[in-house]
Amino acid sequence: MESNANISSLALQRLRVALTLWEQEKWSLGCKWLYLCARLQGGKLRSLWVSAAENTSKQVELELGDILNVATSFELEMLHSPETRILNPASENTWNSLRGIRAMLVEQGGETRLWAATEMIAHNLSFNKALNIHFKSMKKTSSMRPPTPVILYLTKQLFCDNRPSHQNSPTPSEMFRGNRVVETKTVDCRGVLRCVQSMTRWLASQVDGVGAAKYKYWPSRGSYASSNNAIRQWMATVCLNRVAKAFGSEQIAAIVARNHNFNLSTTFRREGELGYIWMNGCAKLGAAALAALAILESPHRKRFLNEEHALHSFTQLLSNPDGSFDTFYIPRERKDNQNFYSGEALLFLASCFRISRNSAELARIMAAFHYYRDWHRDNRNPAFVPWHTQAYFLVWQVTQDEALKAFIFEMNDWLLSMQQWRTAAFRDMQGRFHDPARPYFGPPHASSTGVYLEGLIDAFSLAKQCGDKQRAENYRIAIVRGIRSIMQLQFKDEVDCFYIKNVNRVLGGVRTTVYDNTIRIDNVQHALMALLKIYSRFEVRDYYIE
Repeated sequence: MESNANISSLALQRLRVALTLWEQEKWSLGCKWLYLCARLQGGKLRSLWVSAAENTSKQVELELGDILNVATSFELEMLHSPETRILNPASENTWNSLRGIRAMLVEQGGETRLWAATEMIAHNLSFNKALNIHFKSMKKTSSMRPPTPVILYLTKQLFCDNRPSHQNSPTPSEMFRGNRVVETKTVDCRGVLRCVQSMTRWLASQVDGVGAAKYKYWPSRGSYASSNNAIRQWMATVCLNRVAKAFGSEQIAAIVARNHNFNLSTTFRREGELGYIWMNGCAKLGAAALAALAILESPHRKRFLNEEHALHSFTQLLSNPDGSFDTFYIPRERKDNQNFYSGEALLFLASCFRISRNSAELARIMAAFHYYRDWHRDNRNPAFVPWHTQAYFLVWQVTQDEALKAFIFEMNDWLLSMQQWRTAAFRDMQGRFHDPARPYFGPPHASSTGVYLEGLIDAFSLAKQCGDKQRAENYRIAIVRGIRSIMQLQFKDEVDCFYIKNVNRVLGGVRTTVYDNTIRIDNVQHALMALLKIYSRFEVRDYYIE
């Protein structure tokens, strides 16, 4: 790199330090390969692989010399400790916990391909997809893709960019899974507020000029998905309502009003006295309930009382005498998604009762409570817990019903067993709600952690109000750990955005998992509504855990 000695960018200075570290550590670590990628504002310029036996400086100069003074960042990856495994390209989700941590070498059909762990993060690739790409690139392809031996490498990852530090230090940043691990000690009142503010900016920015909110963004592709979901769209409207109220923001109030009007004009349908939400060929109980909740909490509620009444009537129509709900109006024969839609309907009804104190509304809620308490005990599922917790907590605040209190505690005590801490495979997974021993409850997901926190903060408040110190402490610790997980998943800075071209589209957004960078609107919305409640109820000391 002698010919570039006059270049003084921090990124290049840090690259030189990183290459010096490579020379110092490659033999002690037993490294086999070095991966180096040069980028311009997140866009890939060029990359190269250098074996430990090669002259690294010469190779860098030869292959990257003409762009070294153009690049704004570099990532490096040292590959060591090889392990041979058999990878089945037809399987799904193989070794997900290792994505972004292990690099992979494939030798098949006379061709060799190395995949850096950071490259797989940047392209949002699983090991299976990477192997299938290799098969497609082979000159002699076959429809038969048998289980294939691959070599996985442990990696040490370094990031070199132009971001100033307090001393403009040329020291590169060490990455873990293309990111940095969020330490629990950084979870505090100020950190939560920063998280809330950046999520708010992201969510508000998804609403366009006519009020339509983008549903899903793929950072690796730099594009939005064409899919949509009515329930998640209306949840986002509820969230924006609450954010506007919490911050007293006229700007966000204008955005949510635009979004509210758009959602009503495009999804609300009426049949006589009934109103429902229509999208993707379905009319769901949950969508109607959340649309009604958005109206109920809107500062412009009076303008939409007719729509609210029609949606309320629709909820009543799908409510059965035994307390159960039918979950679909179209198609009427569908009865699934009870874990979600029953709780979403009850959350709306409980919100209505909190205002009206109507005895008939309470009777309907309590009939559903008795039915679903038994149903849940026979069909335990974590997805059920946060929705029913929030609904019953609203009613308990009015009635102080002991049965409601007991069931809230029962549900959330059980939910705690789903959270990973010491059992997490890696530190960046700590705090998420996922039990690998019970895969039938679904994969880990940011929206799951967010909605569980929405329920847990109500369970915490209930335990605190009832003087149940041990439960309050158990829930408090789970909440702080959950916040850590959400903070880990949030796009925050230049390091975890190292491969992002349109940084403004992701900053503040929340990844689906530590190894899947897809941003979905409910990833942010659930976490944001949870953090708003936590921030308003936690004291400064509540954030501290050892």
